[in-house]
Amino acid sequence: MCHRLWERFGQSDAAAGEGDVYDIAIRGALIEDGSGGHPFEGDIAVEGGHIAAMERVGAARAEIDAEGLVAAPGFVDAHTHDDMELHSNPDNPSKLRQGVTTVICGSCGFSAFPHVPGRRSPDLLSVDGRWRTYREYQEVLTGHGIGTNAAAFVGHNTVQRLLLGIDSTEPSARALSLVCDDIRIAMDDGALGVSTGLIYRPGRNTSTAALTRIVGAVTDYGGMHSTHMRDESDGLLEAIAEVASVSRETGTALQISHLKVIGEHNWGSLGAALDQIDRFRADGIDIGFDVYPYIAGSGPLATYFPPDGIDVARARLVQIIRCDDYPHFEGRRLPDIAREEGTSLRDLTRRLVTAPNASETLCNIFEIHEDDMLEALSHPVAMIGSDGIPQQAGVPHPRLHGTFPRILGYYTRDRAVLSQSAAINKMTSVPATRYGLRDRGLLRPGFAADVVLFDPITIADCGTYGSRADPNGIRHVLVNGKQALIDGDLTGVRAGQVLRRG
Repeated sequence: MCHRLWERFGQSDAAAGEGDVYDIAIRGALIEDGSGGHPFEGDIAVEGGHIAAMERVGAARAEIDAEGLVAAPGFVDAHTHDDMELHSNPDNPSKLRQGVTTVICGSCGFSAFPHVPGRRSPDLLSVDGRWRTYREYQEVLTGHGIGTNAAAFVGHNTVQRLLLGIDSTEPSARALSLVCDDIRIAMDDGALGVSTGLIYRPGRNTSTAALTRIVGAVTDYGGMHSTHMRDESDGLLEAIAEVASVSRETGTALQISHLKVIGEHNWGSLGAALDQIDRFRADGIDIGFDVYPYIAGSGPLATYFPPDGIDVARARLVQIIRCDDYPHFEGRRLPDIAREEGTSLRDLTRRLVTAPNASETLCNIFEIHEDDMLEALSHPVAMIGSDGIPQQAGVPHPRLHGTFPRILGYYTRDRAVLSQSAAINKMTSVPATRYGLRDRGLLRPGFAADVVLFDPITIADCGTYGSRADPNGIRHVLVNGKQALIDGDLTGVRAGQVLRRG
């Protein structure tokens, strides 16, 4: 049941300052403040990039009629790979059109820094810019402006690859000290913590002992460890236990990326993983996780299919979404391509992962059961992360363009898996609190004016696994008090900020 705004806050506009003229007044919205509590009707006043008042607010230089719309804090995408998108496509339109106002970058062990200018990184980010450190990367982004706010982890794989090479194995004590030193430099520059990608090179060659040293480099800063674990299939419980043991040893908060269980023979077992996480949390280990609302994972094909060990059963589940070597394969399933090419699935997959531009080939793998995903999504500490890989060519995973509208449309309105208030809480104050973004994630006077207005009746993701499309229902987006989206159209305003830890 809705509550009138003045009943909730107990003050009038006159009490806030008679005669104030605000920058923007949002009128007549159903306000979901991000706390997970009941929505309430009212206005929002914006002044100087912040929320100035939330009541029957007075005059403003600009007004937004929000009748029939829901006002919520700008969504925080808890897990992205937008590091280079913020540089090459600074408006970050795929996120603004979803109502996302803050993106968390540097995921899965890869970050845009540290970097050697002129040396393009051989990973899914393809980093290429004129910066070296996180501080310099921030300066570049601030220089040209960005459409969304951004905060970042420093990627262990990125650091170790630059120091020791992409195929480096267990580093010596001296080499490990150098890796930790570079991580500390990024922490000095405001990184959220360190991320690891333990299925990618060189992270997959890192022992638990070395991982503990690496994570320990951020502990004194109050940083976090975000991880793409070693195994999301048969060894899921062992993988969770490993990273939990690192947190127990170092005292560092743990964020598990895109929690899921893959493989048909493992379907139905995610509950055991959640029970394990709950036990660790009860023992005092600070563990959270993010989820994306789709049944297909996505990533570099060559990571999943080494040429000397092609898993044919898994290859049957693969769709190619970007392939510079064979662009006519994009959007199609491997079994269909193999039949057309008159070749075996094994030989086709080997051809793709040994092609000249194999590191650029991306795929979807349909190996998640919806029931498992929904069980993770419904957990109290779950937050929403798109995990989309930006790409201009090909057919991207629909999560890149549709994650947040899909939650609010399909899983909230249509299927009632979550209440609207609970869903918005997972998109706003939960990740903002988790990542220490202290004036984000709630609609409160004094907080940054990151606001999204959406139509709860029409909001929907529109992209498919075969075609990209912008979502419906996101009407207006404010970033730091500036209108970045008006009536569904981008304004070109780049009001985003690079947010440092704390």
